[in-house]
Amino acid sequence: MRAVQSIDRFVEDRRARWARLGALVERARGRVARLSAKEVLELGALYRSATSDLAVARRDFPRDTVAERLNDLVAAAHALVYSEAPASGRGLRRFVTRELPAAARGAMPFTLVAFALVLLPAIVTFAAGIIQPDVASSALSEDARRSLIERTPGTEIPEALRASVGPLIIVNNITVSIAAFAGGMTAGLYTVFILVLNGNELGTLFAIVEQAGVARSLVIFILAHGFLELSAIFLSGGAGLRLAWAILHPGERTRRDALRIAGAQATRVMLLVAATLVCAGLIEGFVSPSTLAPAGKLAIGVLTGLALWSYILLPYNQRFFSSR
Repeated sequence: MRAVQSIDRFVEDRRARWARLGALVERARGRVARLSAKEVLELGALYRSATSDLAVARRDFPRDTVAERLNDLVAAAHALVYSEAPASGRGLRRFVTRELPAAARGAMPFTLVAFALVLLPAIVTFAAGIIQPDVASSALSEDARRSLIERTPGTEIPEALRASVGPLIIVNNITVSIAAFAGGMTAGLYTVFILVLNGNELGTLFAIVEQAGVARSLVIFILAHGFLELSAIFLSGGAGLRLAWAILHPGERTRRDALRIAGAQATRVMLLVAATLVCAGLIEGFVSPSTLAPAGKLAIGVLTGLALWSYILLPYNQRFFSSR
């Protein structure tokens, strides 16, 4: 039987080289060219050791904060060890196929919290709106409520306006996502507010249309773009919470260093969010308000959602592209 060493012994035996790796990362400040040739070789050796240590920490101490802190250190060192010229095709390919999904996976605990902060208020406000319809109805003006109830699939956005409305939808969604992300700098308070607010609005809208007996129309409208749009909200909220965690719980690092490392990871996630929202906005502007059959809209929504989360969660993309 394999003997598992204590967490204290594990950390103590490796603390010095982790600190040295952190010092080199800090000295480089994002550019390996700032290090001497000897330091570059040392950086590579320490990075490989830290990668092995991270694997052991995840196996033996998955619930301890040492795994999280070591993951951040390895991520920061990885960006230096594998840095290339911005115009390098190989570097761009690595960024898209490895670094972006890896950043999203690393922030997954925060993304799940963001998911809960939207889902739970949505459930509560939906239930409250069903029990007290007048309360839900008062959240919208009479004109807005009538427009919501009377909509029919295929008429939500007039065809002549879709080309101009699509970009506006994209800009609006990106603005909300950036606010949720930047809210992390308020120790997460504004991020939590935006997520809860979105959940409340979602639950209220569904309560109103359910009471009116037209919930099917709203569901049909969001089938095609909803998977991507909601995923982007969760990812951007998770990125904001990642920043907040670095502020509130920097660990053994200074708050500045913890925030810098978290910021690099969260910024990568936001690039993925932006791309996701562009796709969602185009679908919402042109497909969702069309007369395409509900089954077709559902197929588009499910396939795009699966494509996004497969890209984030499955490691196949690394093996596939690394072999080329």
